[in-house]
Amino acid sequence: MNDRELLEKLLSHVVDLTQDMAEVKSKLSTVADAVTRIENVHGEKLSALFDARELQNDINEKITAALNRIEAKVDLMAFNAVSIRRTK
Repeated sequence: MNDRELLEKLLSHVVDLTQDMAEVKSKLSTVADAVTRIENVHGEKLSALFDARELQNDINEKITAALNRIEAKVDLMAFNAVSIRRTK
C-alpha cells in the first residue's frame, strides 16, 4: 500500500467519522428537545398540583373554622339543656 492509498483510506475514515458525529449531534439535539419538552410539561403539571393543594388547604381551613363554630354552639346548647333540666 503506497502513501496515496493510505491517505485516501484515512480520508475515508475521517469522512465516515464526521458523518457519524453529525448523526450523534442530531440525535442528542432531538433528545435534548424531548427532555426540555418533558420538563416543561411536568413543570406545568406540578404547578397545577401545587395550586390545587393550596386551594384544598384553604377549603380545609374554612371547614375547620366552621366546624369549630358549630362545636361551640353545640356545647352551648348542651350546657343550656343541662341548666334547663336542673331548674325543672
